[in-house]
Amino acid sequence: MAQKSDRLFIIFILFHLIGWTVIPALVRFNLPLDAIEGTIWGHQLEWGYDKNPYLNGWLTALATYLDGQSGWMIYLFSQLSVIIAFSVIYQLGKTMLSPIYGLISVLIMEGIQYYNIHSIDFNDNNLELSLWALCIYFFYQVTKISSYRAWILTGLFAALGLMAKYYTLVLIVPMAILLFRNSSYRKTLLTLPPYSGLLTFLAVIMPHLYWLTTHHYITITYVFQRADSPPRISNHFFFPAQFAIQQAQVFIPAVLLLGFLFIGKKPFLNKSLSPLTSSDKQFLYYIGFGPFLLTLALSLLLGITLRAGWGMPLFTLWSIILITWVRPNVTWAKCYRLMACVIVLMGICFYAYRISIIDSPDPSSANFPGDQLAKIVTDKWRHTYHTPLSYVAGSRWLSGNIQFYSKDQPSVFIEWDIKRAPWINLHDLQKKGGVFIWEISANEKLPDEIRKKFPNLTQIETMELNWYRNTYHLPPTKIGIAFLPPREKMILPTQATKE
Repeated sequence: MAQKSDRLFIIFILFHLIGWTVIPALVRFNLPLDAIEGTIWGHQLEWGYDKNPYLNGWLTALATYLDGQSGWMIYLFSQLSVIIAFSVIYQLGKTMLSPIYGLISVLIMEGIQYYNIHSIDFNDNNLELSLWALCIYFFYQVTKISSYRAWILTGLFAALGLMAKYYTLVLIVPMAILLFRNSSYRKTLLTLPPYSGLLTFLAVIMPHLYWLTTHHYITITYVFQRADSPPRISNHFFFPAQFAIQQAQVFIPAVLLLGFLFIGKKPFLNKSLSPLTSSDKQFLYYIGFGPFLLTLALSLLLGITLRAGWGMPLFTLWSIILITWVRPNVTWAKCYRLMACVIVLMGICFYAYRISIIDSPDPSSANFPGDQLAKIVTDKWRHTYHTPLSYVAGSRWLSGNIQFYSKDQPSVFIEWDIKRAPWINLHDLQKKGGVFIWEISANEKLPDEIRKKFPNLTQIETMELNWYRNTYHLPPTKIGIAFLPPREKMILPTQATKE
């Protein structure tokens, strides 16, 4: 039985991996916004960035190094994160229930949008899918055998999850509560292995903590700004209720997929399914529901805004919990039927995604002419100043596209703000010059203080770029651009061209 379920699992994950890697690579002309942002960060390896800690930027840098400018490796990294999460769910389902129920636990997760269409963009939320799953898996091993290996790997993946996004704290807290609430787990704290995990955790996050002290705690400030909202009593009830409803809606397709197991011959329920051990049940409830409930509690107490996308890693154990509640009677015939339904669903999602990109009536990042923008700007710079483009300054989207698609790979001066781009050496920027760019059609403009700070900027030019696949005749993107000439060429561009 285990070999059969293993084969089906491998077929399923290969179908998912290939489909959700190849389809975006084929139909998208441009990387998504978060991936572009990741390439900006990855262009220079820092211990932190203005929105998140370092892991997202570093892994995006690795994907870009392996692949270059096509972007398909970034899509692959996104799906590897999903596949790792699926593998953990499968292993836990096999261990707690049985191989066939472990397979069912994974198959129904394919219906959750966080694991299909929303997994395309490689970002911090996507990374949490795999890192939370690995942390949970090794923590589960800790609850069985308190070994150095299990504790070190738990500490490692807890730290890496935190270095992907601070939201990982809502997973770490229930883990700590479970350790102290269970007397047998609590006794392990009197031994050495748990502290090897703690040391591993601290070793991974310490460089970032030091970085924070030297960079105005900018990522923490961003978190509070992101969650902030005008003070109202209603916020304490509206935001947690809204978040709970959003996550319930996301999980409904998984429940519907499980319903396919109730089609066919009776009995529908498996009364002989071995019940969970008390420790496994406690683990599932604390670690499966703890992060979700803690998120709601924080919003209820503090009235903070909750973003639906924050819920991406929350469902790691929910499919297993659902199966233990419903206890469906599963035969291989029903399993094959469910897998066929899941593969058909994946095909429909592939097609729907393709159509949404190719036949989009609205501006889509997938059809943005980022490669054209980078080529035009880079060629114009080189033709004018006869030197590679070293810097581009402006919004993340435009500057990031130029950085990624330009043959010169310039560093990005994000939003002309040194706090957001501390890797920028202003003296070197003045010396080598750069391109200042903003999107007029998105109501962006060059701030007056930047114009005063860089008085040698050339006259503002306006350029227009048409969207790819412009079936619905969308207006062109209108872009403002000004050059900061290199210091040694601080003469009229026409004169520099004649030299």
